[in-house]
Amino acid sequence: MTLALRGLAVAAPALFAVALAAAGETAAPLVIVGGTVIDGTGRPPLPDGVVVIRDGKFVSVRSAGTGSLPADARRIDAGGKWIIPGLVDMHVHYHEWMDELFLRHGVTTVRDVGANLERILALRRESRAGDSKKPRIFACGPLVDGPRPRHGSWISESVATEEEARDVARRLLARGVDCLKVYEQLSPPLVRAVVEEAQRAGVPVTAHLRDTSAVAALEAGVRGLEHALGFPVCDEGAAEAVARLLVSRNAYVVPTLAIMSPSGSRLPCLKRFIGRLAKAGGRVLAGSDTANSRPAAGALLHRELELLVEAGLSPRAALTAATSAAATALGQGESLGTIEAGRIADLVVVAADPLRSVAGIKQVDLVIRDGRVVWTR
Repeated sequence: MTLALRGLAVAAPALFAVALAAAGETAAPLVIVGGTVIDGTGRPPLPDGVVVIRDGKFVSVRSAGTGSLPADARRIDAGGKWIIPGLVDMHVHYHEWMDELFLRHGVTTVRDVGANLERILALRRESRAGDSKKPRIFACGPLVDGPRPRHGSWISESVATEEEARDVARRLLARGVDCLKVYEQLSPPLVRAVVEEAQRAGVPVTAHLRDTSAVAALEAGVRGLEHALGFPVCDEGAAEAVARLLVSRNAYVVPTLAIMSPSGSRLPCLKRFIGRLAKAGGRVLAGSDTANSRPAAGALLHRELELLVEAGLSPRAALTAATSAAATALGQGESLGTIEAGRIADLVVVAADPLRSVAGIKQVDLVIRDGRVVWTR
């Protein structure tokens, strides 16, 4: 029968259960009604929204009362709640035990930035299966490091010459990695060699720096600075120079504030730098550095967004750092990161307004990935 938008008599938890039970049925559209839609585009929130999903994609996003629902629709009542895009964690070292933890915290996509190649490619394949219970995985593969890699040969590739750096980059690119990550021991010529090979393939390079400065790495074409390393962040002049270069080259920083020691001198300096960068129009992305040694998968990203707000970002900008801005950095800006017709249907229903306080993202009620309900409270 035709479902109207008014007079919803079934309690939300029951509707969530119905949606979860029917998650595997892709023929009938799924409709989320009544919630305030924060679509990730920067447009004002849409109260009393209607989000229609079919075959894993958003079909329409509109206000209640502006059209009828499909006759065969499955329906979720999100009245009194907020609907946001699925979250993206841009700095993860992925392990299988993280699967449900990420999803239950609304993280539907992650970027792995250092792992054993065969293992992470297998996990990436599993994450793209139609019935996957993992977040969607993008992978850089192993760290490209020097002769004595700090994390060992299991997740690192060692290079000592420009030719070795090129060979490793070509080999990883041939396996279809989504990005490359240069690590601490690489000198500027080695970083440049990796970047040149990656640029030929149209693949971005991000960096965890030590022996190459941030300025040299950015000038070589590195697209991202993990942990904002490679410059003395407490030196106002140096920080200002790096911020200018980041803006001029449209590069990004993943600061991973949540793993910094609260008592350390670098955290307040880093927060000050991130606030300055954001004010100047620079790109700040959200990443947690979740790994075996940091088991709070999903929750650590929530904390990262709170710290980005403390650093000077608005709640909306912090949310953008984990949705549309992150999707764009992944090269997925036309398919992920927003709630718009034609995009992949990843969304999170939360019980508090994340634009009033970004901590609202902690109150997750329902998570949809690829149009399927993958977690419900």
